[in-house]
Amino acid sequence: MSKIVGEILTFPSGNENIKLRVFGDEFYARRESLDGYTAIYDNNLEKYCYAKLDNGKLVSTGEKINGPIPSGITPHLKEVPEVIKEKFQQQYENSGYSNIEDINLKKNTDDGVNKTKGDNKGLLTGDRSSEGKVLGLTILVEFSDVSTTVTSQDVEQMLNGENYNENGNYCSVKKYFNIMSNEKLEYSNHVIGPIKLPHNRDYYMNAPFPFVEEAMNIVVNDLKIDLSIYDSKRRGIVDAINFLYAGQTVYQGKLWPHNSYFSKDYNGIKTGFYMLSSLGRNVSDISIGTFCHETGHLLCRFPDLYDYGNRDGDYVDSEGIGVYCLMGSGNHLNKGRTPSPICAYLRDLVGWCDKEINLNNKGSYTIKHGDYNTVNKYNTSKENEYFIVENRASFDLDSYLPSSGLAIYHCDIKGSNEWQEDNLAYHYQCALLQSDRNLDLERNVNNGDKGDLFGQGNGIVLSNSTIPSSKEWDGSDSGFIISNTSEPNINIKIEVL
Repeated sequence: MSKIVGEILTFPSGNENIKLRVFGDEFYARRESLDGYTAIYDNNLEKYCYAKLDNGKLVSTGEKINGPIPSGITPHLKEVPEVIKEKFQQQYENSGYSNIEDINLKKNTDDGVNKTKGDNKGLLTGDRSSEGKVLGLTILVEFSDVSTTVTSQDVEQMLNGENYNENGNYCSVKKYFNIMSNEKLEYSNHVIGPIKLPHNRDYYMNAPFPFVEEAMNIVVNDLKIDLSIYDSKRRGIVDAINFLYAGQTVYQGKLWPHNSYFSKDYNGIKTGFYMLSSLGRNVSDISIGTFCHETGHLLCRFPDLYDYGNRDGDYVDSEGIGVYCLMGSGNHLNKGRTPSPICAYLRDLVGWCDKEINLNNKGSYTIKHGDYNTVNKYNTSKENEYFIVENRASFDLDSYLPSSGLAIYHCDIKGSNEWQEDNLAYHYQCALLQSDRNLDLERNVNNGDKGDLFGQGNGIVLSNSTIPSSKEWDGSDSGFIISNTSEPNINIKIEVL
């Protein structure tokens, strides 16, 4: 899934284009005018209009959103949880996840698609392909009314290039996962197309499954592509299929960037999980962030570390881990060109960290930036609950973070980043302790600011009695005490008491 948090996007509305702020994902989203009034698309008028509430549901006023404000309308209108849940369920029923065949995967979706709760030891249920050589199939797709000037060679470089930095991208997708996994995962892609689908783009926004099925039929039946070469584990299922469609990203319906599931047998090889996103209008739009985020779901079975606002029994918005992880909203940093690293918590879960530093042993430690092979961990008295310390100073892939310094995560593989309550029953799976004490991530104020990470500190920086504290989720003293942190740099020194 790919969540949008207040980004300004352009939408067709009648005979003009308008800019709206978007909040949500492919299963439920809300839109606002730039001055904060909720907008809804009026199918009869074929334009975005001011919304009003009718029995807890957003309906159109019939007045266009860029016109005079109707009397009695207030900003930031939201639907009631029951309506949100109903709309979510309708979208889910038309998604690929409602067709998952494997009962072990269905256990992960009691009220919908991949959730923020990782039921498989912190990860999403399903077979991982997070190590070894994996060859993905990437298909470029045009519509009858939308073509692209982006070539397969352009995408090939974005995905596989060794020294790729076009458009300000930090690296290629292959290089990103090579860095994050300490060379344990070599993920490259075979790029084909563009192929052309028979209908216009709007048709595919709302139809249940024709985009994926029509594209795959062309790939296998017309282009004669042998899917078995994309099955690295020889299990009869393609490891990774990626669809990149022509034009700018459409944050509506079935064209919203997402990771989903489509199973069909082609000559003895089945399709399975796939990713869908946009190519952009031209080569200057190409960025790696969303592709990397969706690949995190696809290959590694990473859960999202952000809050959907309507999953896992919770209907309160928060930001989860924010921009401090690829699987939060960090895929959008630098317009997607310098995505945030995968946080140490998730790297550790998939076995990419060969070295574990036990912070339960008192002493002085040097926390190195970019040491993706190491996890610095303090274990609490509770099984599956622990703290991780990571250097997130402003270098390399961390260059576009709003804060620079020491990141301290409070982790529990049985938590959910939907749960911002901070108690034993309901808490984040991976919470960033925010140095400024404001709890902006939990309170949905922002997805990261300059006060989040720990800078230079003399004396006690973190303990049972500080704010934020190192208390366990049940309020008991974990015993974790950090003092005398050095200034943000390639090496940050700390003392554990």
